[in-house]
Amino acid sequence: MGVPERIAKAVAEGVSGSVVAPAGYGKTETIADIVAGSTGRFLLLTHTLVGVDALKARLKKKGVRLDRFLLDTIAAWSLRYASSFPKTSGLAPIATPQGTEWEVVYKAAGKLVTSRALDTVITSSYAGVLVDEYQDCTKAQHEIIKGLARLLPVYVFGDPLQGIFDFGSETIVNWGADVTPVFPLIDELQTPWRWKTNDGLSQWLVGLRQSLASGAAIDLTRVPACIRVHHVTDAETAQKAERTACGAYTSSDTNRVAIIGAKGSEEQRAALAKRTYAQNVEAISCKSLFKACADIEGSSGPARLAHVIQLLHRCMVGVRPTAFLRRMGEIHSGSKKPKALKPSEMAALRCMAEETLEPVLLLIEEFRRDCRPFRNELLFALRESLKLQLQGHPGTLVDAARDVQERRRHAGRRHGHKIVTSTLLVKGLEYENSVVFLAGSMKKEDVYVALTRASQRMQIVTDNLTFKAV
Repeated sequence: MGVPERIAKAVAEGVSGSVVAPAGYGKTETIADIVAGSTGRFLLLTHTLVGVDALKARLKKKGVRLDRFLLDTIAAWSLRYASSFPKTSGLAPIATPQGTEWEVVYKAAGKLVTSRALDTVITSSYAGVLVDEYQDCTKAQHEIIKGLARLLPVYVFGDPLQGIFDFGSETIVNWGADVTPVFPLIDELQTPWRWKTNDGLSQWLVGLRQSLASGAAIDLTRVPACIRVHHVTDAETAQKAERTACGAYTSSDTNRVAIIGAKGSEEQRAALAKRTYAQNVEAISCKSLFKACADIEGSSGPARLAHVIQLLHRCMVGVRPTAFLRRMGEIHSGSKKPKALKPSEMAALRCMAEETLEPVLLLIEEFRRDCRPFRNELLFALRESLKLQLQGHPGTLVDAARDVQERRRHAGRRHGHKIVTSTLLVKGLEYENSVVFLAGSMKKEDVYVALTRASQRMQIVTDNLTFKAV
């Protein structure tokens, strides 16, 4: 592939700048090629551990030695440096920052980088800095990178049309107002490598990008043969379109399907996974997991059993909570005396009688044998949290769940052949097939991310054939 000429020239001359990288245009490959072709040691920064893993795999594939780069998330790098020099950074001791605590970390790291106290350390450690997914930087992170640019050539890669993250009180950079004045545009990647064998989809996505960037509506009446559009007009046609679109492809290791559902609702996506025989992809910050842990640990007796059974009902097909809880209540009270108990019923009775969490784990395992899960990731995380707690974890069950999720964040995740996900969870990933629901007031960034995940075929379900994003 090689590094595009303008980018190679800027790197050779040590001139900082930005590169716009549309989805599927070889950004990760370009970054890896820069490191592979340079003689100095680069600092590589990105936002997620998924991004770290992608870059690490590409660098390994190219045979780049580990001493030629340091690869980390902006968060981890900032915390490590700010914690190592607390007097200069002003950062109080903090083990694992949560939520708004990260903004404090970034401000401390920015203070440290601009203090000049580390100038010699930084310039002797790195020859340059490469930052991935720059459209997702907060302004506090931007200040850190600006501080590094005072000392080293910095090359930031990103795409303003893929800026879909919302960090609450932390303001995201504006590409035109914040990024290009500091890092002038070097180049925009031009080759759609993801669709190199699918010219029809490639050309359609070029037009899509132009329409979204200009604020124009998307004409869904004119699409290539690899895209099928389902126009829905009422609840009945919507249900039919969902069944047809989500069942259009036979999934396998080499023919994966991503169904891209509601961005903001775990429960809506889970319900969609249940209806379409798919697996729901859970966020690391999964609200349902932490609520379940709090509910289970904070209850006992019949109330604890009810929490567990209702959760299983929301995660598996085949759980009948009303009937099961009624029967267990009758057995527990002695009004019904069955001749024999099923293993799930014995575990349920123990849930009501014992304070320990062991019967909860046993009950989940029994239901997994007989029912079809559609939230496997949630069930796995809950089971691991219960095991950790039973092994003597010092905190609460919620604390154990946080530790489990943090391990999963670092270990990475392998999703199934057919998944229901959101633009936030699928960004940066590629699938052979996708099903995209275009409805309501979707932001143009979410529309672009959703429609650029499939490399071969796509189903689009919409109530508007001239769809206009906001």
